[in-house]
Amino acid sequence: MSRVHEEVDTAQRLLAAASEVFAEVGYEAATLREICRRGRANIAGVNYHFRDKEQLYTAVLDQAVRTAGEGLALLAPDPLDPPEEKLRGFIQMFLHGLLGDDRPVQLLRLVAHEMIAPTAALDLVVEKAARPVNEVLRGIVAELLGAAADPGLVVDCTDSILSQCSSYYHCEAIIRRLHQMNVHQPATIEHLAEHVFHFSLGGIRLLAARGPHSLQGSIRS
Repeated sequence: MSRVHEEVDTAQRLLAAASEVFAEVGYEAATLREICRRGRANIAGVNYHFRDKEQLYTAVLDQAVRTAGEGLALLAPDPLDPPEEKLRGFIQMFLHGLLGDDRPVQLLRLVAHEMIAPTAALDLVVEKAARPVNEVLRGIVAELLGAAADPGLVVDCTDSILSQCSSYYHCEAIIRRLHQMNVHQPATIEHLAEHVFHFSLGGIRLLAARGPHSLQGSIRS
């Protein structure tokens, strides 16, 4: 292998290893030592190709954004489906993206970490990942609430659904100890998706049934 090919191979191994580690534990908990161990490289390789941990993380996000287009597109509903099925499909895809073994939307896991421990790359994550996902779900929620719904309520319901889904990812260790539940099991993911769907749909229908004067969101600054 030529020196150029060897350097490219090292950079690719480091990027692949960093993608795994950052998605698993987030930016703060990730260590260059673990990334180098998985990538079969050394700290000098990180410094040479990416300069430091922050730049390596940015490279991981850039790559995730480029490769997640197909996965994020799966969250977009079929416009011909009824809104209830759009909501069910979105929740199923979102949870599989966070918890599934294949993790088809790795970017969702990085976003999940940014939600609780923002980094300097937060703006990139928001614009390239969080905003597109949020807009898809807001459209579904708005359709379910009806034209009379206050935009603030649409936002509140959207945030509630995303928070329910994300909690199974962030609280995995506690859930495992409390309920002996493995949230990564395919059958468990389907069960959780159905629960979040029915729970959320029930709340949305209750709000919609109260009429336009009650369809107002919280006061926002």
